[in-house]
Amino acid sequence: MNVLDTAKAQVKQLVEKVTERPASTTQAVTIGKPRDDVKSLLHDADRLSQVFGDVAEVRETGPDRLRWTFGDDGPTWDCIVSSEADTIRYVDVQADSSADIVVDLRDAPGGRGTEVIARISTPAPGVLTGVLLYKALYRARALLQTGEVPTLQCNPSARDSTR
Repeated sequence: MNVLDTAKAQVKQLVEKVTERPASTTQAVTIGKPRDDVKSLLHDADRLSQVFGDVAEVRETGPDRLRWTFGDDGPTWDCIVSSEADTIRYVDVQADSSADIVVDLRDAPGGRGTEVIARISTPAPGVLTGVLLYKALYRARALLQTGEVPTLQCNPSARDSTR
């Protein structure tokens, strides 16, 4: 067995390991707004679409149901949104799926707003979901605190971006 065959075998083993159980990633951010404002954003499909920007479009498909579309005509994720006290859950409609998002809210120390702790479990690699989760929390904080999401759209740097 040469080096290339060994590397292929290791990559195959790694992929099998990653896909056999969901990866779980946790991110947290403090938002300088009351808990009710944060809860309202987390239930609003239009504002979630703003937050996820170029990653996903979020639409309401029924009471407490959302459909996330990733990219133009890309894969979709249908979920049920449930609230229990200070926890909001986005759970896959398919019972056998391992994808879910759990957001816990609590008062930030010193009256500084709301601590938002988000955990995402998905078959996708944790490296990808961790970056996406942090970006979403960062953009949600900006939307709540300033009324707008950070964008490069009018930036004269000539970077190609719709957001």
